[in-house]
Amino acid sequence: MTIDTLEYAKRLERAGISREQAEAHAEALRGAIASEVATKADLDSSSHDIKGELHTVRDETRRDFNGLRGEFHNLREEFQRLRGRVDVLTWMVGFNLAATMAVLWRLLR
Repeated sequence: MTIDTLEYAKRLERAGISREQAEAHAEALRGAIASEVATKADLDSSSHDIKGELHTVRDETRRDFNGLRGEFHNLREEFQRLRGRVDVLTWMVGFNLAATMAVLWRLLR
């Protein structure tokens, strides 16, 4: 944002303020505004910084996601191994139950 200090000083002069005071007011206002208002360069710099941060966050998120995907794959393999063991144990228990029933049937007959 820019301020037309000449126009501002002229308005102050028309309102009855001396030329020297009007010019001093205009310069003071320009200085105050310049220190508080972001310039295009400020915005470009901030935009560049924000884009850099976004890229960093995106890269970290991708890396974390890929790590989680790898861990999920490992858990899935482990689950399948455990499932195979449970299947074997199920068959073993079933076989033992059938054998026990056959022995009891033979003894109690």
